[in-house]
Amino acid sequence: MDTLAVLYHQALADPSRFPYLNRERAEAMRRDMPRIPLHQLAQYRYYLAQELLAGGQTHDAIAEVRDLMKALGIAADSITAQTKPLFDLLGIAYLRLAEQENCLDNPAANVCILPLAGSGQHTKVEGAQEAMAQYEAILRRFPDDYGSRYLLNIAAMAIGRYPHLVPKQFLIPALGGPVRKGTFPLFSNVAHVLGLAVNGLAGGLSVEDFNRDGFYDLFMTSFGLSDQARLFQADGAGGYQERTEAAGLQGITGGLNTVHADYDNDGDVDVVILRGAWLADAGTFPNSLLRNRGDGTFEDVSFASGLISFHPTQTAAWADFNLDGCLDLFIGHESIIVHVPTANSHRSELFVNQCDGTFREQSRAMGIDVDEFVKGVGWGDVNNDGLPDLFVSVLNGRNRLYLNRGGISRESWRFEEGAAKAGVDLPILSFPAWFWDYDQDGWEDLFVMSYDLPHLNVAPEVAAREYLGLPHAVDSAGRHIPIEPTRLYRNNRDGTFTDVAPAVGLSRLSFAMGSNFGDFDNDGWLDLYVGTGNPDLRAIIPNRAYRNVRGRRFEDVTLPAGLGHIQKGHGTAFVDFDRDGDQDVYMVMGGAYEGDWFANALFENPGWPDRSWIVLELEGRAANRSAIGARVEIVAVEPGGVRRTWYRTVGSGGSFGAGPLALHVGLGPATRVDTVRVRWSDAARSLTAYANLEPRRFYRIVQGEQPVPVERPPVPFRKVAAAAP
Repeated sequence: MDTLAVLYHQALADPSRFPYLNRERAEAMRRDMPRIPLHQLAQYRYYLAQELLAGGQTHDAIAEVRDLMKALGIAADSITAQTKPLFDLLGIAYLRLAEQENCLDNPAANVCILPLAGSGQHTKVEGAQEAMAQYEAILRRFPDDYGSRYLLNIAAMAIGRYPHLVPKQFLIPALGGPVRKGTFPLFSNVAHVLGLAVNGLAGGLSVEDFNRDGFYDLFMTSFGLSDQARLFQADGAGGYQERTEAAGLQGITGGLNTVHADYDNDGDVDVVILRGAWLADAGTFPNSLLRNRGDGTFEDVSFASGLISFHPTQTAAWADFNLDGCLDLFIGHESIIVHVPTANSHRSELFVNQCDGTFREQSRAMGIDVDEFVKGVGWGDVNNDGLPDLFVSVLNGRNRLYLNRGGISRESWRFEEGAAKAGVDLPILSFPAWFWDYDQDGWEDLFVMSYDLPHLNVAPEVAAREYLGLPHAVDSAGRHIPIEPTRLYRNNRDGTFTDVAPAVGLSRLSFAMGSNFGDFDNDGWLDLYVGTGNPDLRAIIPNRAYRNVRGRRFEDVTLPAGLGHIQKGHGTAFVDFDRDGDQDVYMVMGGAYEGDWFANALFENPGWPDRSWIVLELEGRAANRSAIGARVEIVAVEPGGVRRTWYRTVGSGGSFGAGPLALHVGLGPATRVDTVRVRWSDAARSLTAYANLEPRRFYRIVQGEQPVPVERPPVPFRKVAAAAP
């Protein structure tokens, strides 16, 4: 904690090194303004207005732009190629003002969720009105500005003027629906009535039963260097109480992502916070390993455990790669995006658990050498040999797949790189990634989402073009510029993979950040929810929900499900918070800039009464206590005697957001669970089978023992009006 405080104060002393300390940078710019030469002053004030807006000082930013335009003699109808940046800045400033005065000050269930209807519309209309005026003026001069066209439609929708008051030539019809197409029911955002609409920046999320009372708690972080990590504990009666201070977390700040597991096998789930992402050499902040004491408090053991290191990072994953019963941790660091001679190396690290509460870094000794800008990591058994393999998602480089070749001791263990041979080294511009068995054939597939750096500043344009059915982007000559697509790699069962994303409807995902997978509708097929965006304040594009249709294709259910939140989505988890048998979704919202904060969302699942499910809480003995890496096969019997087999692997889900380690498995119409087989992740690769379990039940399965049904009656959310935390 003291280390974090010292590093924060050092950052304040030189905010020029930290692009996201916007208020401090703006204050420094104002102090320096009298010394700026006259011929540089206009450009300087433009940059100052950008910093003010990014810092959340929106009224000041608008005033600065207005004063600058007046000083330069720029009239409202004199938009040229040279003056357009000022009008662009004014437009997004007014749109951000509209969000602050409506969405942030008066949160509602459907606020900032497409199609911005009903109570989601703004009551204070000045901001959106002014934004519309700016974008209409821009479009009259530059009618092919698709980014402004998109933002015009968003502003109009926010105040009930879409579609009828949007000029016909600028309308984007598909943005508004058809919303209720199909039979997919509506998920409602209930965070604001549960006290979980936590305001913050981009951040991490770990959802787990940290105090072992049978209810899921939420641990979350926020990107700001001094933003407090927070713990919200279920009260057992449908509500949540903040327990941050009581848990001993005061002073634990910052972090863009978290991952959790029981690293010391004491039965209590611990948390790692990852820091320094996107800050290059300025991001040499320590990660934190928080040991759960089991009494409601956490202890920072980062130094004592040997897990401490000082590198910019945002991604890590737990696995017992050497099957010794103790969980190891791979941390992917952000070395460099382009090769700059003066940049420092930040090689990724593999921390090997010594089974005594400490770790030893041994990456290169075991054949893992990653000196790249890593944005996602995941463990999975690609060849079904019982040994966890490692996938590393590299931004602006070839991805890596390290095949686990085993060993007879910790020192002799080896990995072999084989991404190109396996056919999984693309996309070049990738971010979140995970292993899952999307087609339920018993072999783990790989999902790698794109984050197209060259197009980050034109995200609204890309969104507009997609809704209009046009190519994503074109160059000055009108030629199509493809955006690098997401890959869904189907396991060929021979050590290679085939990209099937175009065939199943997933290749168009872009700007993917926080995300995770689960089962929206309890049909047994794994679905996904993706947080989209980038630091640009104009990147208010909808997060996306995809339903897996029997492993054959993915259906976009974003609008009908009410999941099209247009704020930036980060740490994500599928969780049955209210224990009613279906998975709700929690997502940490907010951007990177100091003023781009937003309230987190909790989408309540409307329920699927005709579909069964089962929850399995596994606990290893010879295997690691968390049972991470255990492979589970469930044979369920449907009406008419149809038998169907479902496959799952124990883990917390995707690489940006961490859900419970207990397995929630939808069973469709099944009336009986014939068999559950567990292949434990221990040295013997033990296989245990259990017969005749009941659907719609919770079971605790301890390795070597028979399953024990656990009574977990539903506890409906206690929905009372509450101020946003």
